[in-house]
Amino acid sequence: MSSKKSKTSYVILGLLNEENLSGYEIKKIVDDRLSFFWNESFGQIYPELKRLTSEGLIAVCSAERPVHSKQSIKYEITEPGRLELQEWLKSPVEKELIRFEILLKLFFSNANSSATVLEHVKEFQTSHLRQQQLFQQFEAQLKQNMDVHSNHRQILMVLSFGQKMWEAYASWSKETIRLLEQDITAQEDYTDE
Repeated sequence: MSSKKSKTSYVILGLLNEENLSGYEIKKIVDDRLSFFWNESFGQIYPELKRLTSEGLIAVCSAERPVHSKQSIKYEITEPGRLELQEWLKSPVEKELIRFEILLKLFFSNANSSATVLEHVKEFQTSHLRQQQLFQQFEAQLKQNMDVHSNHRQILMVLSFGQKMWEAYASWSKETIRLLEQDITAQEDYTDE
């Protein structure tokens, strides 16, 4: 197999293993279906498509070549690409990276007002509630079409993890908002004295 790949390459190979897609379609799937545990930008996807094509791991679909320059180029996985994906799937999982800016701001919030942090937590809560609702729609669609992909059971397992994560976000947000509101009330009572 070729040199160590970025995780973006495996996202692309995995999605192309299911169906032929354009760079735009790959980004949309990542945003709509994987965003609770993964993200990719167009600036990561398009250079990786070019690199994977040059390595022969994916190819431009000959049957779906665009007639006009405005149409999207669709890609398909090649047999070497499938082998690369299979090898990666067998390799040990690397340490997970966790980065939540909201937690970093809360950690250092003694340098600012509780009211500011409270607004950040409320925005976090609202944003994740919207994402959870989209996620629930996707899960409902999947359950209606159980035979579309051979890995439906695995996708539902991933979704189960996501649901539990959303529940934890909702619970944490609710508790943190309550505690911050108590802090603000205590601060106001202290300044009134």
